[in-house]
Amino acid sequence: MPRTPEQARQHAVDLASETMGELIGFWGFKASMGRIWTLLYLTSEPLPADAIAARTGLSTGAVSMAITDLLMWGIIERTPAPGERKRHYTAETDVWAMVRRIFRDRELRLIKRAIQRFTEAVHLLDESIEANPDDDEARFMVGRLRGLLGLANIGYSIIEGFADVGRLTLEPIKGALNRQSDQS
Repeated sequence: MPRTPEQARQHAVDLASETMGELIGFWGFKASMGRIWTLLYLTSEPLPADAIAARTGLSTGAVSMAITDLLMWGIIERTPAPGERKRHYTAETDVWAMVRRIFRDRELRLIKRAIQRFTEAVHLLDESIEANPDDDEARFMVGRLRGLLGLANIGYSIIEGFADVGRLTLEPIKGALNRQSDQS
């Protein structure tokens, strides 16, 4: 049985939204965020929250929470709709800029925290070694920790470069951990 144009469009949106929801879920975001962004991305006109709920099958509460998160990440934006009181939303269409923003806001924060904690662990062991110079196990551990710290610093530089200019290379990582632990 042939589909109407409206049915074909809705089915395509459903398939794409479900797929994006799975991808977004894999990256640690709520699947509903991916579904809503995809709907807005594939829709030529801004949509209000109730239309988003109706077209995605999500509850009003789920749509409201996801919209709040999407706005916070800069993945959607409020768009004025002349003559309407309801808030309307559109999707960020520069996917590359969106990915870079998320890397800057989320991954860099995580790596920075790792650097701080590895640094603290190195300092703890350095103080212990200073007080107990014959502690070979602490010397071994501090060498390994310096390797992890070096790798985290390299990772930070890589992610920062990607977030700034959109270029990603993993070349600096190659052998970094081995070089660091060989030096200990």
